[in-house]
Amino acid sequence: MERVIGISCHYHDSAVALVDRGGIVFAMQEERLSRNKHDSRFPTLALSRALEVGQLRIEGLDEIAFYENPEVKFDRIWHQILHDWPNSKELFSVHTPYFWHHRRPVEQQIRANYDYRGPVTFSEHHRSHAASAFYTSPFERALVVTLDGIGEFETAAVHLGEGNSLAKVKSIHFPHSLGLLYSVFTQYLGFEVNEGEYKVMGLAPYGEPEYLDRIVGPILRLATDGSFSLDPSFFTFSDRGRHYHPRLIDFLGIPPRTRRDDPMTQAHKNLAASMQRALEVAMANMLRALIKEYGIRDVCFAGGVALNCTANARMIRELGIRSHIHPAAGDAGTALGVALDAAVRGSGRRDTMRFAFTPYLGMSYSEAATEMTFKLNDIPYRRSPDVAAEIGAKLARGEVVAIVHGRDEWGPRALGARSILADPRGPEMKDHLNAKIKFREEFRPFAPVVLEEHYGEYFETLGMPSSPYMLYTHTSLQPEKTAAVTHADQTSRVQTVSRTQNAYLYGIIDEFRKITGVPVITNTSFNLKGEPMVSSPSDALKTFYASGIDCLAVEDFLVEKQPEGSA
Repeated sequence: MERVIGISCHYHDSAVALVDRGGIVFAMQEERLSRNKHDSRFPTLALSRALEVGQLRIEGLDEIAFYENPEVKFDRIWHQILHDWPNSKELFSVHTPYFWHHRRPVEQQIRANYDYRGPVTFSEHHRSHAASAFYTSPFERALVVTLDGIGEFETAAVHLGEGNSLAKVKSIHFPHSLGLLYSVFTQYLGFEVNEGEYKVMGLAPYGEPEYLDRIVGPILRLATDGSFSLDPSFFTFSDRGRHYHPRLIDFLGIPPRTRRDDPMTQAHKNLAASMQRALEVAMANMLRALIKEYGIRDVCFAGGVALNCTANARMIRELGIRSHIHPAAGDAGTALGVALDAAVRGSGRRDTMRFAFTPYLGMSYSEAATEMTFKLNDIPYRRSPDVAAEIGAKLARGEVVAIVHGRDEWGPRALGARSILADPRGPEMKDHLNAKIKFREEFRPFAPVVLEEHYGEYFETLGMPSSPYMLYTHTSLQPEKTAAVTHADQTSRVQTVSRTQNAYLYGIIDEFRKITGVPVITNTSFNLKGEPMVSSPSDALKTFYASGIDCLAVEDFLVEKQPEGSA
């Protein structure tokens, strides 16, 4: 098997990945191209770009693989509707028709719309998650733990990865779900499900876990074998509007935030801290049991829960595991997972297959296209003779610079291809970025990116030589020099960068270091609140002029805002 396209769609975060001749050629979410946040539609734009980048026609593919099994998924939805009737009437009237017309006939859509005659295969949701992590890991043998809201029936699964095999050894089924539990508390605290979970993680350090005993035990039950279950009387998962029962409000004794302008009280912050700690307790309980049973401390994580940086770091500190997480750990990543799984299966190879990985797998834009974009929009621009030195100096002066470089990042975190950069030294920069650039809640933290060789001087390393994907929180060792990126609990969601990983970003930080002595800068995603990260120069210009960003760099082209009142 040489050329495989993997597709995930029709739930949220649609994506496409292309694996060709044992290498990852392309991986991108549809939202980056459609400009529709969390786009769930069939990823026509991303599929076209994948074929373009791979220099392929659709008939040149050996297989198209879909990330889950629609038949099994529909069976679960139908059982849920019948079990919860009549409270599931809205689920029946809205979700069932959508599923029947879009997700169930996905093979027919592919064949009819693309005249594709090759094999279309289907995997399992959690197997696709597992493959995305294991086949990009450095491990020959590992526990592969996948945790999310829900796949078909499964909400958690454990695979034993060994060589080229992934064998499922344990699973937990709906309605018992750590991902859904966290989403319920996300909604309870007034944030959007499938969007605001990271806000709960960011809010948690401002509180104390005083409600932990009300969650672990009565609501979330943990067993000695590592499994977990939920008390279903607290939840209304078939209600499309609200997933918690009034009984949960009475039990917690804290009013939920149902409107954006509802006050965020200390009780709400404590509730966020309690939910975060409950997740960590449940994950540690599971891992301890698995380590005892299988004697393996190399662990791959995937699924939306694996994007919880605080929990990921705690598992390393408390359990001494070695951890690998693929940066698109959520549902978008299943497109790559199912493609890798198909490629391994189709190769017939007995030697261990692992795929060299870089997160820069999306679109890139030519110099000619960039200049044409500027000219057609009458944008004043200039070419920098030393773009790293200029940006480094601007950051040291307190300016905010957005960059577009190379190919889009794969996953939800900005990793220096579509990033907004700033000085990390003063606490006022955090407030400025939240208020004037990102237009978001004041408690939201920002992440540091540090030169890899200085990583251990500024941050706890967790025993890892590098942390390139911003997937763990690390204790800040010099918070007085990194105040804008040190959170309330004195941790930072660190990204390390080496010259070989991203020479463009490395050069900027190194120039900033030469001026300030600090080899760290602030890095946040190049987008405004509620929008996907930018992809093209055109996207970048729109975001640049709609915000307080001072300078835009597209490769070595610079666009600078004119002072007010100037011609």
